[in-house]
Amino acid sequence: DGHNSHYSLRFLRMAEKYHIIVLYLPPHTTHILQPCNVGVFSPLSTFYKKEVAELARQNVSIDKYNVIKTYTNAREKAFTPSTVKATFLKCGIHPFNPN
Repeated sequence: DGHNSHYSLRFLRMAEKYHIIVLYLPPHTTHILQPCNVGVFSPLSTFYKKEVAELARQNVSIDKYNVIKTYTNAREKAFTPSTVKATFLKCGIHPFNPN
């Protein structure tokens, strides 16, 4: 999105430390190149709904104390390294596929 926080030296050093390859998407292309929308956010939503349904089955309501844990459990299931890599492959971003 072009925000300057994505270009900071601190951000780039953190990415390097954790072996994260930073790819910058060209401006005005996110409607085409939205890797997270393609393959991560939908599963995240599905896993979150399953977590909430399980709590409901146990008669536990979602409140400010357990919403983060519920979301974190769902996120850990959806945001796996293999899933994130697959979304970039599916969008043709990495490895680059101009078609």
